Amino acid sequence: MSSLSRRAFLGRAGVVTLALGRPLLPSLAFAAKPENVSMRLGWLANAQYAGDFVALDKGWFKERGVELKIEPGGPSIDPISLTAGGSSTIGNVASVAALILARSNGIPVKAFATALQRHPFAFITLDKSINSPKDFVGKKIGIQATARPLINAVIAKYQLPRDQVQVQVIGSDTLPLKTGQVDVITGWVIDAPQMAAVGPDARAFLLWDMGIRLYAFTYFTTDEVLKTRGDMLQDFLGASAKGWEWAADHPEEAVDIVLKYARDLKRDLEIATWKRETPFLWSDKTKTNGWAWMEPQVWDDAIKIYADLGLLKAPVTSKDTMTQDILQRVDSRPKR
Repeated sequence: MSSLSRRAFLGRAGVVTLALGRPLLPSLAFAAKPENVSMRLGWLANAQYAGDFVALDKGWFKERGVELKIEPGGPSIDPISLTAGGSSTIGNVASVAALILARSNGIPVKAFATALQRHPFAFITLDKSINSPKDFVGKKIGIQATARPLINAVIAKYQLPRDQVQVQVIGSDTLPLKTGQVDVITGWVIDAPQMAAVGPDARAFLLWDMGIRLYAFTYFTTDEVLKTRGDMLQDFLGASAKGWEWAADHPEEAVDIVLKYARDLKRDLEIATWKRETPFLWSDKTKTNGWAWMEPQVWDDAIKIYADLGLLKAPVTSKDTMTQDILQRVDSRPKR
């Protein structure tokens, strides 16, 4: 059974057996006790995680025997350390780079699926003379502190003279771009408030399109959980896939569900953000392999980028950082 695990199937068998009043074997009737599972998000709860909130709200995790608790992240919350330490069963990270660095440092975590096929990180500008990364020469690039390796990767890939690319840490503020203090800022193109703030004339150059390919909103867990609780992960992913597909097809209703679980969000901006995000769920690979698919080559290419920047403590490969095993057990994942 590739979509529903044996554990979940036995649970349903037990329910049917009790309904018919004819108990089969005791092991069948009681084998599928729901598993308590916690998932730590990489950021605050919002519409960017709509798929999992939809699946939770509609009971799709529970019907597969997964009692899921979604725990929000935040600026001072590290989903990798919390998951590696056992406080959370599953984690979700904004970028696979975090998992690559963690594994290189000996932390036994591994990705098993990814919500987004392309990372929505981009370089955003109002300067019409900038048409490619090569035009960053002589310009001021305003970044968030965590984006330092990414601009360094762009400089290295396009062999830009480092002394002619001025990099300033400005956080997520868009004002320096609008006032001309910098020529380029960084951000996520799915972030509707940020994109609205920079205005309709802004152009965005996706990191992915620059040849630096990273997955985003990637699910991971520990080696131990992968080894001992594969059925649970299978059922989790099956329910999650159903949630993301429904959310993509019903954006406004999906956001209304998210608002039940999140605080201080504006509905119109969350809807706009979610609509900007949904194209990132799909790719040519998902047309044949289904939602959440990951290619080992994408991981190996990303690993090389970070290795070349001297950021890896120990060498790792895609075999160390990700697995397709759980994906291959869930054939109900939507293909688009």
